[in-house]
Amino acid sequence: MANDDKISKLPDALITHILSFLPTEEVVRTCILSKRWKFIWYSVPTLLFYNTNDDDLEKLYNYVNKYLKHRKTGMKFIADSGITSFVLRMTGECERSKTRLIDKWLAFAVEKKIKKIELSINLDLIPIDWNSAYYCIPKILLENAKYLTILDLSGIMLDSSYSFSFPSLKTLSLESVWHSDNSDSEGVVKFLLGCPSLEKLRLFDHQFLNDGKFRLQSLSLKFLELTCLDNPKLNVQVEAINLESLVLYGVALNKINISCKKLRNLSIEDCAEDKQSSLQVLISNNPLLENLTLRRCHIYNSKHLNISSQHLKSFEFEQRWYDEDEDEDKDEDEDEMIISDVTIESAPNLASFSYDGVTDFDISIESSNLLNGKFHIFEDQELDCDTRSTNMINFFSKINYSWNIISLQVHTDKALILSEKLKNMYDSPLFKWKHLKLVITEYDPESLSELKNSLSWISPSLETLSINGDVIF
Repeated sequence: MANDDKISKLPDALITHILSFLPTEEVVRTCILSKRWKFIWYSVPTLLFYNTNDDDLEKLYNYVNKYLKHRKTGMKFIADSGITSFVLRMTGECERSKTRLIDKWLAFAVEKKIKKIELSINLDLIPIDWNSAYYCIPKILLENAKYLTILDLSGIMLDSSYSFSFPSLKTLSLESVWHSDNSDSEGVVKFLLGCPSLEKLRLFDHQFLNDGKFRLQSLSLKFLELTCLDNPKLNVQVEAINLESLVLYGVALNKINISCKKLRNLSIEDCAEDKQSSLQVLISNNPLLENLTLRRCHIYNSKHLNISSQHLKSFEFEQRWYDEDEDEDKDEDEDEMIISDVTIESAPNLASFSYDGVTDFDISIESSNLLNGKFHIFEDQELDCDTRSTNMINFFSKINYSWNIISLQVHTDKALILSEKLKNMYDSPLFKWKHLKLVITEYDPESLSELKNSLSWISPSLETLSINGDVIF
C-alpha cells in the first residue's frame, strides 16, 4: 500500500468499526486492497443487503445466499467473526419460490444470537393478492430470537396464530405490516405480549384487523409513536404508566385514550379531533410535560388552545398554512378548526418557544424566564412592503417578552426594513431583542446598511446580529 495510506495503519478493530457502516457488498470489495484486508470483511459485525429495483432482485438473492455461505465457513477459522446486525431491504414482490431463502437467512441470524434485525420489503406495484405478495415472517424468528434487542419490520406479513417470544427486545418498529387471513383480531396485542422488556414501540401505517378497541398495556414502554393508523373505526387505549415520550401523527385524537402520568415529551402532528376537546384533555392530563410540539393540528369548534404546565420547558408550534394551489382546494370548514390563538399560563420553567407559520397568530406566554425564540414566518408575497413590515411588527408586538436569542427566518429582507412612513407611526424601541440570528431566503447584500439601521431602530438594545450565518456585529 502507499506510504500515505493512513487508513491501513489503523488497528483492525477501528477499521472493522468503520466498515460496519457500509453496505456489505462494498465491505467485501475491500479484500482486494492488500493481503492484510483479505479477511477483514469476515470480522465486520453488521450485514446490510439491498437492491434498488426489481431487475436487481435475482442478483440480490444470489449474492446474499453466497455471502452467508462463505461467512458461515469463515466463522470456523476466524475468531472475531460474530454478527450483531442483519439488515435486508428489498424492492419488488417477494416470490413464493424465494421465501425459503429468506427463511434460511433469518434462521442463520437467529442461530448466531443476533441483536438487531431489519427487514423491509418495498412493493413497486400494488398487488392483486396481498397474501401472496407479502412475505410472512417465519416461526423460527417469532419464537426463537431470544437475544434480539431491535426489530424493524416493514412491508411484511405476520401470522399471529404463532406464539411470540422476544424476551430481550427493547425496540420494535412495525411499518405497513399486515396480518394474514388466519390471524385473530388481536394479533398485534399478542405480538406485544411476547415483548416483556419493550421500551420503544413505533406503529406506522399498521393494518389493524379489529374494528373495536386496541388495548396496549405495558409496564416497560417508555417511547411510543403512532402514525397513520389505517382504521377509522379503531379506538386505541394505551396503558403505560412509565411512558415518557409520545408521538402522534395523522391520527384522530378523539379515538385515542392515553393513561400515563410520567409523560415528559409529547409531539402531535397532522392530527384532528371531530367531537370533543381531546387535545386539550391530553395536555391537561399530563402535568409533568417538559417538551410539547404541535404541528398542523385541528381542534373541534375552537381556535383557542390553553396550556398550563408547571414543568414545561419548550413549546414548538406550527400553524397549518397553505400555498396558492392548496388554498383553492381546501374545505371552507377546515379553516374554522385551525388553531390561531394559544395561551401558555403558569409555565415558570418555559425557556424555549418555536413558531412556524403566518403572522395571523396570537400567542400569550406567562413565564418569568429569559426566552429563546425560533420563528419561521411565511409572508404573503402579493402584499406591498409596508404591509408586510406592519404585519411583522404587529406579530412580534404581541409577544414582546424578554427574549435572549431570536432565530428568525423570512423570505425577503423587505419585511424587516421600515420605511420613514412606518417609523413615524411607531415609537422606538419596539422590541427588547438582545441577540438576533436572521435567515433570509432571498437576501440582497446591498440592502445590508438599510437593514441594520432598521433593526437598530426596532430594537436599540440589540447586541449581536448575524445574517445567513455571517456575523454582522
